[in-house]
Amino acid sequence: MAEGGLICGGNINIFLEPLREGFLNIYQEAARIKQKGGSAILVTLISLDGAFPKGEGSKALMKTSGEKIGFLSGGLELERKILGEGEKSLKERKPKILVSSDEGIKTEILLEPVFSEPTVYLFGGGHVSEQVAPLAKRVHFKVVVIDDREMFANQERFPEADEVIVSEFEKCFDQLNIDDSSYIVIVTRGHLYDGFVLEQAVKSDARYIGMIGSKKKIRTLYQNLMQKGMTKETLGRVHAPIGIDINSETPEEIAVSIVAQLIKVRGEIV
Repeated sequence: MAEGGLICGGNINIFLEPLREGFLNIYQEAARIKQKGGSAILVTLISLDGAFPKGEGSKALMKTSGEKIGFLSGGLELERKILGEGEKSLKERKPKILVSSDEGIKTEILLEPVFSEPTVYLFGGGHVSEQVAPLAKRVHFKVVVIDDREMFANQERFPEADEVIVSEFEKCFDQLNIDDSSYIVIVTRGHLYDGFVLEQAVKSDARYIGMIGSKKKIRTLYQNLMQKGMTKETLGRVHAPIGIDINSETPEEIAVSIVAQLIKVRGEIV
């Protein structure tokens, strides 16, 4: 195509696949992961010695937890290759095609990463969270707000939030699906509650943990947790004081510094 002095060229391969009833449970679980959390690789055998395979043995969902739904023809050696390439695909958040040859038979396999949208968990429904929530949504994070006071944790106060939870901070992690696509922002109303959340947060697989507060407050909280047996290395995961240093003072400015840090961490390949 030539238009406005530009010339586009190249080839595009399009893979079309019928939605088979036998694969319904695989697609349902993939949809559940995207909605509720977790990660997996959707594996599809797209070419076997030049032919499109049909039926069982051509599709599977391999979760990072080790669970597998469906199966692929090819044996354990092929599975090991798939898992190795699948890890790269998940880290890069991009699909890949794996080409394998065995006894002269060429196999092409499509690997599609399945993961939930990065979710920001805002612990505390105060002024800072009120500013962080709409800004985080605007840059494509899901947002969940948690507070133990209904007057602060409600949809009217946080209309942009995907979910608002009223729960005691000591118990709230029991009802949350924190995984490596989770970003924890601790901005409660006091040291005690920050400590409750932080103690649970560092035991999770969260991609990011940040806590608001002065250096003196943070030092005191860390000392309390280390007296309970928590290591300095474990606490090293925490971004505290939270946010990128831009000399922020107002809730709006603090929100900008926090969300900027969330974007930075999201863009890093781990």
